[in-house]
Amino acid sequence: MTPLERIGASRRHFLAIAGAGAGASMLAACAGGGGGGGGDEKEGGGSVTGEGETSEENPLGVDGTLPVHAVIFDGGYGTKYAEDAGAKYEELYPESKVTVDATVNIQPDLQPQFAGGTPPDVFDNSGAQKLSIDGLIDQLADLGDLLAAPMVDGEGTIEENLLPGVTSPGMFDGTFLGMNYVYTVFALWYSAKEFEEKGWTVPETWDDLMTLGEEVKGEGRYLFSYGGQNASNYYQEMALSMAAKLGGPEVLTKIDNLEEDAFSQDAVVQAFDAMAAAVEAGYFEPGGEGIKHTDAQTNWVQGKSVFYPSGSWIENEQADVTPEGYAMTGAPVPSLPDSTMPYEAFHGTAAEQYFVPSGGENPSGGAEFLRVMLSKEQAKNFAELTKAPSVIKDTVPEDGFGSTALASVNAMITAAGENTFTYNFSDWYGLGADSITSWTKFLKGDIDSATLAEEQQAMIDAVREDDSITKFKAGS
Repeated sequence: MTPLERIGASRRHFLAIAGAGAGASMLAACAGGGGGGGGDEKEGGGSVTGEGETSEENPLGVDGTLPVHAVIFDGGYGTKYAEDAGAKYEELYPESKVTVDATVNIQPDLQPQFAGGTPPDVFDNSGAQKLSIDGLIDQLADLGDLLAAPMVDGEGTIEENLLPGVTSPGMFDGTFLGMNYVYTVFALWYSAKEFEEKGWTVPETWDDLMTLGEEVKGEGRYLFSYGGQNASNYYQEMALSMAAKLGGPEVLTKIDNLEEDAFSQDAVVQAFDAMAAAVEAGYFEPGGEGIKHTDAQTNWVQGKSVFYPSGSWIENEQADVTPEGYAMTGAPVPSLPDSTMPYEAFHGTAAEQYFVPSGGENPSGGAEFLRVMLSKEQAKNFAELTKAPSVIKDTVPEDGFGSTALASVNAMITAAGENTFTYNFSDWYGLGADSITSWTKFLKGDIDSATLAEEQQAMIDAVREDDSITKFKAGS
């Protein structure tokens, strides 16, 4: 079976699952991700504004006597932030009762509820078993009125208080259906304590990283750890970020748009070749193919390796095993020679996507629950609890609530300005599992960078050539 035939068979298997509501990418498995974009014309299920009297305090016309049912993905961010928002909702509407259910099985739990006409009022579509939204778009409420609503606290509307680009992942053919809550920064993570003690400087170029790799190797340690069972494609993210910084965000747009030469672009080839040099030099901790990402991350924070590429959920996810005083800190991935974007550029995106089913018992209550979550008070609470920023501007202090990780993310956002980029192909088409297979073989040393690129290209070619898959358009 050729790579294209193998990947095509895998895609058909995925679509059979997705038809029942499944679908995910690896990057969403820990902290969530958003979908959105073009595709066939579909419409949501109407406004979230209720039939009650609207006012400045109740802009969505909520019936304050009705209960609210929220389902939250219990991943890297936990659920305490949502429970706190529920408590605040009950303060605003004392006659209401908010139930917050936690699960890691969004699709298996919610698909029967949608089929039976009893979905929750609001849900967090994240994790390895999140719902495939394509078949549910006509059952989701339009959240445009939520964007236009005034803040629970602070000045202006909710939309006016969002970080740039936050609404893009939630737009489906011009209708805003998904409210992403977390601003995820992808970075290269390390111990600032170790770097200070050893007098090391965080490498800003790939050559400097490789030089540090030799020093680390001399200590009997490794630059990187990886978890091949479920998350080796964290290194896909790192490589594609390097490629975007080298050739510009349009490099990623070609991949998102499933173009025939997407993985043969010079920027991608150079990034893959650079990663291959690190593999060949022995800079990756061996045995990663047999462990999960959490095991690899534990090896990293316990000193077996120096760096780990991940999203800004990493500190919260590793809180129980990170040594005291580790000073976890994020930095942009290093730049390849002749990069067109500055070193400070990074992969950033709004994630943890919330939807309000139009067929729930209380859609306006579900949207109001989100308005409460998007308040300055609750956004600050989320950042303090999870050590990750929400999508609401100016809610993280410079010291990151005492978190070096959050402080570094805040600093990265400020330093990058508009120099950020993202990609969606893995989330759009459920390609996480296929990427993991290829990247695990690559990091283990079983295939070279050219074969890796061929397998990645075959993966997106299979999607492009399958007429049963709804296609999304990036960059339009």
